[in-house]
Amino acid sequence: MAIANTVRDKEGRKMSKSLGNVIDPLEVINGCTLESLLKKLEGGNLPQKEVARAKKDQEADFPDGLPECGSDALRFGLLAYTVQGRDVNLDMKRVVGYRNFCNKLWNATRFALQFVSDFKPTPTLLDDLMSSGKMAMRDKFMVSRMMNCCEKVNEYLGSYKFGDSQMAAYSYWLDDLCDVYLELIKPVVYDLSESNADSRWAAQATLWIALETGLRILHPMMPFVTEELWQRLPGRGTLGSDEPETIMLASFPECNDAYKNAQAEESMQITMNLIKACRSLRSSYNIGNHVQTQFFVKVASGPAEDAARAQTDDIITLGRAKKVDVNPAESEIHESVGIVVIDDQSTVLMDLTGIVDYAAEVKKLEKTLSKTTPALKSLEKKIAAKGYEEN
Repeated sequence: MAIANTVRDKEGRKMSKSLGNVIDPLEVINGCTLESLLKKLEGGNLPQKEVARAKKDQEADFPDGLPECGSDALRFGLLAYTVQGRDVNLDMKRVVGYRNFCNKLWNATRFALQFVSDFKPTPTLLDDLMSSGKMAMRDKFMVSRMMNCCEKVNEYLGSYKFGDSQMAAYSYWLDDLCDVYLELIKPVVYDLSESNADSRWAAQATLWIALETGLRILHPMMPFVTEELWQRLPGRGTLGSDEPETIMLASFPECNDAYKNAQAEESMQITMNLIKACRSLRSSYNIGNHVQTQFFVKVASGPAEDAARAQTDDIITLGRAKKVDVNPAESEIHESVGIVVIDDQSTVLMDLTGIVDYAAEVKKLEKTLSKTTPALKSLEKKIAAKGYEEN
């Protein structure tokens, strides 16, 4: 049995009608006008000074009233608060933030469904995928992250750590599925050539599994939106007599340790660091998204080099590159390059030939120097002061 926490207002005060700080769940679910919120404050027993302050806060936080959040966002938001201790100091801005997550979940899943619109899943799809020999490193990474999420959520729910389970599911959807995997497979799914058929099938299968499992993980926390999206997955109703009619009757996902892949996760971490360096270089030189650039990647032999070579296509995709050379000969690296040193094992260089206005870059550096020089002189003056070393 789990005993619900005491829900207080964002100031930590217990909710009561006399204070005028009661948050009606129905107003959160269905939305509420600013006029209604302010009227409720006037009906309490707060001193006028407190009423004026509360009105000012309400007008600043919700100038257009409280937006319609839905019961899923409210439930998800309350679960997030359970990590902070015995009481919940409920800030409605945070619930509105989880309403945005619901929208993100809806839009991302609807967007992803176009990638699997022509895909036909099977009842044993996960086992078929893992034994196919067609998976790229990004596919192995996604399945491994899914298994880790299943393990964490089951562990946390079993020990009544509802906030931790919420955070694990939230991170899986945003950090692993939406921000990484969905972006990586776009060129793979769009390539309809015969030579890409196996890679495309593996990407579609991995995506279908990641979506379906992710929705089942989220279902106890967000029952309504997950049911709606689960019913829209392609292949629904064609997976045999054991297929449940509703996500409510589907088994809760469990971790299969055999499908975890620490090597794939390490490879993806290295790859994402390289991609961030590529993006940083493009941003520092104000290169538009329509311009593709060439990168030279210098990495130490071992896991870093293996990852860079195995996921060169992924670096090209997210780094907006036309070409990526891994550990090229020094003679092949152009003289005009931008450089980012990631760590002692990895360096990324970007070819600037014909891309950068050098006169503008010199002016930018001179401007930076003019701002830095006074600070440098000030530090030098302090260091040169008598007794500095003794202090």
